[in-house]
Amino acid sequence: MIDLSTRVLRAMIALDEVRHFSLAAERCHVTQSALSQTISKLEADVNLRLVDRDRRRVMLTPEGERFVATARRVMAELEEISIDLRDRSELRKGRVVVTAQPSLAAHWLPPIIAAYQARYPGVQFGLHDALPEKALEQIRQRQADLALTARGPGLAGLQHRLLFRDPFVLVCPCAHPLARRKSVSIANLEGQRFIRLIRGGSIAQHLEQALREARFVDTGLEVEQVATLAGLVANGLGISIVPVCALAYFDPDRVAAVPVKGNDLSRPIYLVWPAGAQLSSAAESFVQMLKPPEARMGFG
Repeated sequence: MIDLSTRVLRAMIALDEVRHFSLAAERCHVTQSALSQTISKLEADVNLRLVDRDRRRVMLTPEGERFVATARRVMAELEEISIDLRDRSELRKGRVVVTAQPSLAAHWLPPIIAAYQARYPGVQFGLHDALPEKALEQIRQRQADLALTARGPGLAGLQHRLLFRDPFVLVCPCAHPLARRKSVSIANLEGQRFIRLIRGGSIAQHLEQALREARFVDTGLEVEQVATLAGLVANGLGISIVPVCALAYFDPDRVAAVPVKGNDLSRPIYLVWPAGAQLSSAAESFVQMLKPPEARMGFG
């Protein structure tokens, strides 16, 4: 195996530039004897004379000149690789792609992304808003580095950890009797007109068990989008229950938010990434900036 380490490449480049063994050795921070041995070993390995030596001067053979030309290109590429890795390590460049369900992507994430980009302007940031099933598929297909989703345990082929718990709150018109309470229970919903979120959504799935005990009046309204729910509640068509992360959809001048008491009445939000994968420096730095949303009960 021919020794083509950077030490050998630098030795030949230095010898070509100064045409003197002693000066080339000084430039490479080695002794003249060590440099001479390096060149001699290289010539023996390739079975070619690369350097012509006499007492007055050092000249490269045609083969030596071709070697040095290639060595300069290799060293330039290695330097480019070194700079790129250093920039990525120090977050002067890089890329991170996050997929998150809409209730997180619409309001909670944007200020975090803005702070991240202000701190690391050289890192490209990508965001997908997707429901849990699609978000997890994007992770499996390596279309995103991280997913922020309410789905976590039992995910085959994926790693996950609990990021925070998103507590549920009652949303109702500000003039509603329940709006003046400090907290409510599911039992307090008896007789109230209730608007459902579609049963297949992550919010409804986490409320399903608790709502089985509720004796509310079903309005017949069942919607998919939280923004639609916000408009219905604001216009007095009923009340509902949503996680804190969804409160930004609601008009605080028309809708009140009241904490809901109960066992495990919260939605777990997980950080998910591919199994066996190590997060990049850019992705890890973004994760460190993720903080649970503040609960704005009663909207202040």
